[in-house]
Amino acid sequence: MLEVADPGFGLALQDRGRPGLARLGVPPSGALDAWGHAAALILAAAPRDAATAELTLGGTELLALETCAVALAGADLGAELDDGRALPAGRVHRVPAEARIRFTGQPASPAPGMARGARAYLALAGGIAAERVLGSAATLPSAGLGGFGGRAARAGDRLVPARRGDLAAVGHAWPDGTAPHPSATPGAVRFVPGPDLAWLGDGAVADFARGAWTVSAASDRMGLRLDGAPLAGGEEILSHPLVPGAVQVPASGLPLVLLADGPTIGGYPVVGVAARADLPRLGQLRPGDGVRFRAVTADEARLAFARQQAALERVAAALAGDAVWHRLASDARG
Repeated sequence: MLEVADPGFGLALQDRGRPGLARLGVPPSGALDAWGHAAALILAAAPRDAATAELTLGGTELLALETCAVALAGADLGAELDDGRALPAGRVHRVPAEARIRFTGQPASPAPGMARGARAYLALAGGIAAERVLGSAATLPSAGLGGFGGRAARAGDRLVPARRGDLAAVGHAWPDGTAPHPSATPGAVRFVPGPDLAWLGDGAVADFARGAWTVSAASDRMGLRLDGAPLAGGEEILSHPLVPGAVQVPASGLPLVLLADGPTIGGYPVVGVAARADLPRLGQLRPGDGVRFRAVTADEARLAFARQQAALERVAAALAGDAVWHRLASDARG
């Protein structure tokens, strides 16, 4: 069990979110980096629908109230114990009772297979115990849903393992070179053009793909605001459904890429939708980061996501197999 001594720039419970409730005006929410969230759960031998703690940028400090197994994935935010021992991402660490974990925001060295970016994911044995609202523990403060009574963590809140006392996952490590974080792949973020190109004029897709965009400091979990050469168009149209990854072009001509907490409908034209496989890359971007986009077909986007999920499944199966052999060996020695 961990107690929040300082939430830093932000600590919130997240899971796979609340898909399918857009008709009620409820965004899906959930982890901005679904890959990092899934990797933390795989390392901790937790169910797919379990919750993790999403930590943003750093500054977080946690106190271990009892010895526990702590899995870290996503971005490496420089976690360390109060004795100075580093806790790299992509591993499950044994954290003794009364120890403190600090997230400095500056990793000592890159963690193989993990992201460089804004958000780390922390999982405990079996996931973090949390109350579900509308089927999910995902934190959505604007609606008072999930998390700690509808809010992000404060000092004094506790992260409780679903399986208290279980240290079996300690030592699990993400395999180097296998299923690396999507941000490890160089190149532009993929997007599928449409659906409002008639409102944006000829060349809108090409102009967006040519743009050298910078993430604005005004970005948040609702969306990434991009600075650069404005696109043409952007007049208001009849509101229509929106999904995470939709790239709206408002009157300013500066694109807005919707993220997990973004609106479910909107009246600005959409020049394209980011491929689901690349949403984790967008979720790891910090203010000031540069990003480019590349148009692909819907089939290419679907295939990329299927391959990504298959790679995660292979790692999950390998770690589960290692756990079985470790348990059998322990029983034999016992």
